[in-house]
Amino acid sequence: MKRSGKIFAVASVFLFLVSSPVMANVVAVAAGIAPCVEEVVDLYVKAGGEPVELVKEACGPLARQIALGAPYELFLASEPRWPIWLKDKGLLTEVDTFAIGQLTLWHVSSNPIDESQTETAVIAIPDPETTAYGNLAKQYLDKIGLWDRKMNEKRIILVGSAPQAVAAVKARTAEMAFIPLSMAIKAGGSYTSIPDMVIEQVGGLTAKADDGARKFWAFCRSENATPIWVKWGFVIPDKSQKGKISK
Repeated sequence: MKRSGKIFAVASVFLFLVSSPVMANVVAVAAGIAPCVEEVVDLYVKAGGEPVELVKEACGPLARQIALGAPYELFLASEPRWPIWLKDKGLLTEVDTFAIGQLTLWHVSSNPIDESQTETAVIAIPDPETTAYGNLAKQYLDKIGLWDRKMNEKRIILVGSAPQAVAAVKARTAEMAFIPLSMAIKAGGSYTSIPDMVIEQVGGLTAKADDGARKFWAFCRSENATPIWVKWGFVIPDKSQKGKISK
């Protein structure tokens, strides 16, 4: 049943894309970094690039959809884990780091956040198994000895993606959320960056990529896109490290 459900999901995406009036390059993008990528797309199209259609979801489901043959040409992930998984299967090429992301603890109030609040607050966290920043949040809570305790106390609410974590806080289901800095900037409220909790944003081309997709992938890593990544809180990787992906 699980496999048929996955196949149905891929088929639904395909039908949606082929029914669009203008065929665009189809890019699978991690939901947590989608607001920034949307701005990169806008700049690319204004500069004369072909239309780009974004499919937004957590990294894990997107990677599995690509493995099942989904019609995505480029995968922009918020972590190395899933692009490397696809690369090892021979399903992703030109795999590269395009930015470095930062984990934050966020809430909707304008009041400053104190890290000590992590101990008692009910916190929404994207699923660590399928999302980059959920995995990073779990590593952080494990490091400070809180993951098991908070799970036992039911003070962690696991959700499917970073946007869903924001929604949980806004609905008062949770008090705070661990989300990417880019998502915290979009959401407003207050946040604090978690020291040393950073992660490579990694992308690559699928076998379905055409020349338009290759041009957009190059644009994402060009100096033209740099101001947008920086505006949304990302750090641009050292060009001398190009092509070196941390596992």
